[in-house]
Amino acid sequence: MKVSDVVQRDMVLAEAVLLHGLGVVPISAGGAVDLPVIDLLDEAMGRGSVRITETTEAGEVPFLLLVNEGERPVLILEGEELVGGKQNRIVNTTLVILPGSVLKIPVSCMEAGRWATRQEQFDSGKAIFRAKSRALHKRNVSMSLAREGSFRGEQGAVWEEVQQSLHELRAASPTSDFRAGREQVAHRIEEFVQGLPPLEGQLGAIFFSQAGVLGAELLGTPDLFARAYGKIIRSFAFEVLSDPPLESIPEGLAAHWWSAVLDTNVSLHASPGVGEDIRCGSGELIGSGLYWRDACVHFSCFPVNKTLKDSMAPRTRRASAGERARRLQNR
Repeated sequence: MKVSDVVQRDMVLAEAVLLHGLGVVPISAGGAVDLPVIDLLDEAMGRGSVRITETTEAGEVPFLLLVNEGERPVLILEGEELVGGKQNRIVNTTLVILPGSVLKIPVSCMEAGRWATRQEQFDSGKAIFRAKSRALHKRNVSMSLAREGSFRGEQGAVWEEVQQSLHELRAASPTSDFRAGREQVAHRIEEFVQGLPPLEGQLGAIFFSQAGVLGAELLGTPDLFARAYGKIIRSFAFEVLSDPPLESIPEGLAAHWWSAVLDTNVSLHASPGVGEDIRCGSGELIGSGLYWRDACVHFSCFPVNKTLKDSMAPRTRRASAGERARRLQNR
């Protein structure tokens, strides 16, 4: 089975739109899929129909407890940011949660320096993790799924990505909170949200920077994509804030890369919510999403460039003197 077997057929790539250092190639499709009305997470949390808390009073770093008390399914995107509890988190994989559901959702910590309750219930961060970091996180979750059947991220790698982002933005955070960096550049990112609105009928996009393809994102319907678009474009805009203006995209590059994506093998796995979790990967790209009710509800894919390959290689690190002393004391 290939990606082309799970996403909508007859997809059309439109002409690229450029703003500052970001290029967007819209994707549309001729057909329509049969999906019920679905709330996005921030919409459901805004009306109080979804509650997310720590699983217990003590809490668990890799899980949160979600209760959907609303009347509609809720879509949570991979990389979605959650703010509150004992520390801020991101969701490890895309989920659809049915009405009346109570379940533990797989997450990773985004705030290494805090393990104390700031507020009992989490709020939606109304954003998803930056694109570069999502690619690495997606790969690590996929490896965990293949190895042990769990949707766990590599927590150390997430914290390292957060630290690199804070360093890159020269943002100070006593708890190593990624949102301290995001808030510092929020006004610049909003330029992309306002300046690159989705087209009518658009259900996805391929994103570009000076370096080439940044990645792609698809939703099941144009309505879902339009409502999620702000979160999606913020993720990719984060990668080009220091780039010079993008003058053009090489002719045929989007079509060539997208053709390679569609031809990539996929595997399907039981999702923690409903539907089947989509996983695909090769030496050149990494992707995931959710298939439910005979439709691809969400799919995102990133190129595996040299930087990502290097970051995914096994890493060894000499322990600090303090760490070595603590280990000796614990023997």
